[in-house]
Amino acid sequence: MKRLILTIFFLSPVVASAQGMNQQDMQNMMAQMQEMAVCMQAVDKNEMKGLEEDTKKFEAEMKGLCKDGKRDEAQKRAIEFSKKMMASPALTTMRKCTEKMSASMKGMMPNMDPEEMAKDYSNHHVCDEL
Repeated sequence: MKRLILTIFFLSPVVASAQGMNQQDMQNMMAQMQEMAVCMQAVDKNEMKGLEEDTKKFEAEMKGLCKDGKRDEAQKRAIEFSKKMMASPALTTMRKCTEKMSASMKGMMPNMDPEEMAKDYSNHHVCDEL
């Protein structure tokens, strides 16, 4: 995560100049990035590592269930997993850290909007996404 923030920090002047940002816009963006970086330090690194491991296990489980034709079970598990992830304190903190980012940062940061992060499997099937 620290690597992501540093990469964005160093690439932002290039992106900003390409987007035609003025000096004040650039300063505002850099201040917001610094505020976000400080906020992100509060994210529980152990929990994030656990979520990463859970996600890898989940993906493997989904592939297995879908391969075995257990689509209903896979769908049910996907919905449960999505709800669990959205309730995670670490992801909640990350969302709070990124919600203040200005429109100028869109496209540079991962989308932390809960609606975008949580897969809505009511309109499509998890097995069709693999």
